[in-house]
Amino acid sequence: MGGLPKVNGRCRAALQKLVEREPRQSGYPFSSWTCADLVRELARKGFEVVSRETIRVHLHTLGYRVLRPVLSIASPDPDYHRKVKQLERYKKQAKNGEVLLYFEDELDLNLLPGILRCWTLRGSQRKVMTPGLNVKRYGFGAVNYISGQTLHRIEEHKNSSGFCAFIKQFMQTVTQSADYHGQKIVMVVDNFRIHHSKKTLAFLEQYADQLILFALPTYSPWLNAIELLWKHLRRKVTHNHLFQNIVQLVQAVHTFLEALNQTPDLTLSIIGATD
Repeated sequence: MGGLPKVNGRCRAALQKLVEREPRQSGYPFSSWTCADLVRELARKGFEVVSRETIRVHLHTLGYRVLRPVLSIASPDPDYHRKVKQLERYKKQAKNGEVLLYFEDELDLNLLPGILRCWTLRGSQRKVMTPGLNVKRYGFGAVNYISGQTLHRIEEHKNSSGFCAFIKQFMQTVTQSADYHGQKIVMVVDNFRIHHSKKTLAFLEQYADQLILFALPTYSPWLNAIELLWKHLRRKVTHNHLFQNIVQLVQAVHTFLEALNQTPDLTLSIIGATD
């Protein structure tokens, strides 16, 4: 092992056990391990003192690297597991043709462009212009989990009226589609207030025999398949480019989603529904 003979056997096992756990989980008053911390903790556990460099090199040989973690959200919903099981049942029913399953969500459209990493010549930096005044529009959309077909509507406001207008358009389109044979239509939504406002609930009564609005567990965006479609759209349309006006931006979104409907297999791969 060259310079690593002092980190082996029981010491190696202790090192891996330490680095695999957050320090505070083990009762330490800090949140991230440094090589110096690991040297001290191994010594405190009775192992021979080694250098910080020995620890660093040995961690590298074990496959460890210093990388930035990602933030992870855990849903606080007490019914999380029950709702996830119900969602899986709906997916199975959709595959069997028993229901039509759609995932719905809203999309904020800003004239102010988002920024995304792109190919840039070394030593230079691309600049994306900003508008003098930001203008916003809001998209309402739904994607069929089996066919990959999408429906969308763009409004000036993200409110109950806009959501109800989308539902009306959605129901008119879906009930006239070749996929519809009188089966229940399940629309998966998050817990945004417009999905369960008094105005929305009153409006939905007319579709009570046809439409089921299924609310996901709170704070669980990873369960909403259309989130991946919106992420793809942002990368391809709204980021790194300043449109001259909001009309051009809205038209670009329309064009992109209409073109995507010509390649439903691509849509299904984007939302992770190809299995």
